[in-house]
Amino acid sequence: MAKQKGIEEKYQKLTDIEHVLLRPFMYIGSTSAHTGDQYLYDGEKVWTEEVTYNPGFIKLFDEIISNSVDEHRRNPKLNEIRVTLNLDSSEILVWDNGGIPVAKHPVHKEWIPEMLFSNLKAGSNFDDTEQRTVAGTNGVGATLTNIFSKKFIVSTCDGINRFDQEFTNNMHKRSKANVTPAKRGFTEIAYAPDLERFKMRSIDEKSLQIIFKRCLDVAACNNRLTVKFTRIQEGKKSDWTLRFKNFDEYIRLYTEDFHYEESKDWKIAFAKAENGFQNVSFVNSVHTKDGGTHVDYIINQLIAQLREMIKKKHRVDVKPSDIRNYVSIFIDCTIINSSFSSQTKEKLITEPKDFGTRHEVSDKLAKTIFKSEIISSVLDWVEKKALAQERAELRKLNSTLDKTKIPKLIDAQRKGDRGPCILGIFEGNSALSAVRKFRDTQTQGAFPLKGKFINISEMKSSEIIKNDEAVQLMASLGLKLGEEPKGLRYGRIYIYTDADQDGNHISSLLINFFNRFWPELFDQGRVYKVMTPLVVAKKGKESINFYTNDEFDHWCNGTKINQWNIEYKKGLAALESDEYAEILRNPKLVQLKNDKHTKESLDAWFGADSAPRKERILNKPEYHDI
Repeated sequence: MAKQKGIEEKYQKLTDIEHVLLRPFMYIGSTSAHTGDQYLYDGEKVWTEEVTYNPGFIKLFDEIISNSVDEHRRNPKLNEIRVTLNLDSSEILVWDNGGIPVAKHPVHKEWIPEMLFSNLKAGSNFDDTEQRTVAGTNGVGATLTNIFSKKFIVSTCDGINRFDQEFTNNMHKRSKANVTPAKRGFTEIAYAPDLERFKMRSIDEKSLQIIFKRCLDVAACNNRLTVKFTRIQEGKKSDWTLRFKNFDEYIRLYTEDFHYEESKDWKIAFAKAENGFQNVSFVNSVHTKDGGTHVDYIINQLIAQLREMIKKKHRVDVKPSDIRNYVSIFIDCTIINSSFSSQTKEKLITEPKDFGTRHEVSDKLAKTIFKSEIISSVLDWVEKKALAQERAELRKLNSTLDKTKIPKLIDAQRKGDRGPCILGIFEGNSALSAVRKFRDTQTQGAFPLKGKFINISEMKSSEIIKNDEAVQLMASLGLKLGEEPKGLRYGRIYIYTDADQDGNHISSLLINFFNRFWPELFDQGRVYKVMTPLVVAKKGKESINFYTNDEFDHWCNGTKINQWNIEYKKGLAALESDEYAEILRNPKLVQLKNDKHTKESLDAWFGADSAPRKERILNKPEYHDI
């Protein structure tokens, strides 16, 4: 039986230091190793990598460099920050050319630098009547780094006096402040983090890369600030100077293909995301890893504009999430008196009405993005999703196909692998006697159409499944609505129609049918149009087939046609036996492919909206033919 605790053990009162060390998550986030995607920088490019790192350890550095950045935003004369990371001694140093007043506080009777870096509730950001545009809010940041360090040294000069003081043993001990006359203003924080509290033996390479990337971010958000980074390893120094003319120069480290605009307090850009929505955003130079209200404020504006454009042009009502998933957003903004979800400041929670600044995504930017790959990817996804949903619904209707009898089908007799088999779809019954005579009975089948095929563009699936012609054609091929074209009874489809406008219309109706439900047939190279002769010229045993009027006219210009017998073929029924044998045994084929214009063309010719058809008939150049 466990010993009952006494009152003094059950109820405890902790000091500030004890509470921070006992409950670090409240202050600096997790002090355990975390594996996740991080943006890293190698001196040339930014990339994403899955790394294992300690978030709390990184936050210690962020608290110190944020102090220098905040002072730069208050005082532009502070224009240089130097960061030194010593892997040999596991020490970090942050220097800037600013300076903290070296004087004793008239009320608290404590040196101001000592007060700022050794008290959890001390700072210059507590006047909420002021419009703050800095990262600091609660007055705890740098003191947290002191508490989580074995050694923490403060050095600063205000141009009159220099202040030096050393803290050790997680801020439990401190030296007496040393104040001496000096003229050059600066502030330097050097600290040796208590690595054992982060279950770390040394500062590893990935932690260094994350800190280096944070220095890059600081320079990108403050184009009047130079950040110098020094790495010391095995006694050797490596130096980098980080500075940007503007924020879009920083974005180019991620991608060359982006769309950018800026206003007084906002710099924003959009690019295509490859693996879901991506956010690279900063509020008052704070990296908001988890986004927040500022990200929603911008992305929702863009999405609203794009949805309206897509609906108007493509007649598709896309969901906001469908667009968001294909967008990478970059933001550098200034928010007045910003509020975050926690001390780690990874998510902004300030309401847009309280931002104190604003930015409206311009129509020009939205229109540019509408023409970009972002929208192409969105439409592709929406189409695939709609097809998948439609297939799921159609699977319920397929039960009748397995029981369908196909009396009009002249079937190929090959057993086993049916891949080499070809189903010819013929316009009318007139060709069937010739097909029976000249076909390869093992590999060639025939399906005669009765008049024009149905236009499925405006039909519901339940209506299509009731159409005998469509059902028998699907059963002949082994196709099922809502299912991918696998295990088919025929490896190829040949479309045989008359060489006239009616024949072309029938071909297009078939293409429209196959493309709506099984676009993979075109991607797999299974669908072909057989060119049938429009004119045949004969002289003795010589015979020449012409498939277009232009082709025939060109031949006539250089030929004495009075020596030839010219036959105009009005359709398949007009072909002679040898000509039937030719189109069956040695057909002239055109492979039908599904490119970026296919859906637009089919919608224009067969959709409910007649305007696109009228435009094409009038030969408007912005439209494409099938």
